[in-house]
Amino acid sequence: MNRARPLQIWSKNCQEHLESLWLQRLAPFADRLAVLSHPNRKSLRLEIYGLSPGDAKKLTQEWGGRTRAQLPPPAPKAAAPIRIRQRLIIVSSESDPAPETPNGRAVLRIPAGMAFGTGDHATTATCLRLLADLELQGEEFLDLGCGTGILGLAARALGADRVLAADFDPDAVRVTKDNLRLNQLSRVTVRQLDVLDWKPDRQWPVVAANLFSGILIEAAATLAAATAPGGTLIFSGVLQTQAQAVCKALTQNGFRIQTRVRRGKWFTALALRA
Repeated sequence: MNRARPLQIWSKNCQEHLESLWLQRLAPFADRLAVLSHPNRKSLRLEIYGLSPGDAKKLTQEWGGRTRAQLPPPAPKAAAPIRIRQRLIIVSSESDPAPETPNGRAVLRIPAGMAFGTGDHATTATCLRLLADLELQGEEFLDLGCGTGILGLAARALGADRVLAADFDPDAVRVTKDNLRLNQLSRVTVRQLDVLDWKPDRQWPVVAANLFSGILIEAAATLAAATAPGGTLIFSGVLQTQAQAVCKALTQNGFRIQTRVRRGKWFTALALRA
């Protein structure tokens, strides 16, 4: 079986005062060029990554230096399953459980190594547990600051009728769409929006906002406008030192803090809309 040859790294030492000259010479590889300096030395180390064997050979023939194989990054390890109450199990995509466990718990796949949260961070984990305590059957759910989409997808797996997942970051929107396809869930809409500029044109009975404290404070009126009277807001992303200020802003906008959860340095809460 033919296997692709590994990528190469080209490297060479040069005098510090010749840096600009070498940057010109190596301009075709500027997007992959690193210049490494050494304390107390007057030399620099030039390294170019991601080279084909042919390009590495040409660089060596033209400018000298050395080449070595570029090792591939280690594959992310499969995360241990995260069990949420008796209702939901979150696994990495490397795992292959049955679509539903024998005791009826839903299974959600969130690939290991994702940057936006796979359920094991304190803020996400506490939000998931508060979410699992709700009766979501037939409800509509709004997930603001969705990250990987884990809260919105969990709400849908737990019985929510429709879900809107939104984030300011286009990468988060893309990842959420990928996870939506991976889990083959329907009736979930994914949008890019900035909660600080957003004017809700409707209300949701259940809202999750896993955002930074400053954003929660600034967007408190928007969160109130998006949450139906008598509805539930789960919020997190709050350091315990900032919890009082966030709760004050939400209370001033018609929320009543119902449940408070502290885990490590993080604070999560469930509030009811008047």
